[in-house]
Amino acid sequence: MTLRTAKKTSGFVLAAWLCTLLGWVVITAAQEDDRGTIQPAQARQALTLIHARCAVCHTTDLIVQQRLPADRWTVTVEKMMHWGADLSKDEAAAVLQFVTARYHPGAPDHLPSIEEELAMIAPAGGPRQGSEGPVTGVASRGAGLYAHNCQACHGEGAAGGAGPKLARNTILKNDGAFWETVLHGRGPMPAWGAVLSHQEIADIHAWLATR
Repeated sequence: MTLRTAKKTSGFVLAAWLCTLLGWVVITAAQEDDRGTIQPAQARQALTLIHARCAVCHTTDLIVQQRLPADRWTVTVEKMMHWGADLSKDEAAAVLQFVTARYHPGAPDHLPSIEEELAMIAPAGGPRQGSEGPVTGVASRGAGLYAHNCQACHGEGAAGGAGPKLARNTILKNDGAFWETVLHGRGPMPAWGAVLSHQEIADIHAWLATR
C-alpha cells in the first residue's frame, strides 16, 4: 500500500467515524426530545398518582429533584411498590413513563413541582354523564375503589386522616360540589378525573353515602 493510498484510506475511515458520531448525536438528541414529550392526559394521570400515592410517605420534591436514567427509575418504582406504594401494574407504568420522560439526566436543573404541574394542566372533566345517560353508583364496588384510591388520605372507613372525614360529610349531599372536587381537585387534593372513570367516582360516592 502506497503512502497516498494509506492516507486516502485513513481519510475514509475518519469520515465514516465522524458520520457515525454525528448520527449518534442526532439520534440521541431525538430520543431526548421524545423522552421530554408526554401527552397532557398521560401527565395528568401520572401527576395525580404521584401526589396521591407517593406523597403519603415522602414529599414530591424528592422525586422532582432526581435526574435518573430509565433503568434506575424502573428500579426505584419497583422498590417503592415493594415497600408499599399502592400502585397497580398499569398505574406504575404510567408513573414510570412520566418520571422517565420528565426527570432524566438531560432534564433542566429547575422544573416545576408536582403540584405546580397539576395546576398548569387543564383538568379532565365533563358532566356526570355516561354515553347512555346519568351514571348510577354501586356501593359494593365503591368500597374497594375507595380503599385503593382514597383511604390513604381520608382514612379507613372514611373516618378522616391527612384529608378530611368523608363519612357523613355534608359534601356528599351536594352532588355538584362532590363531583367538582373529585374531578378537578381542590386545595391539596389533586384532580382524579384522569385516574378514575365517572362510573368509578359514582361507585365511591354511593359507598360513602352508606357510611
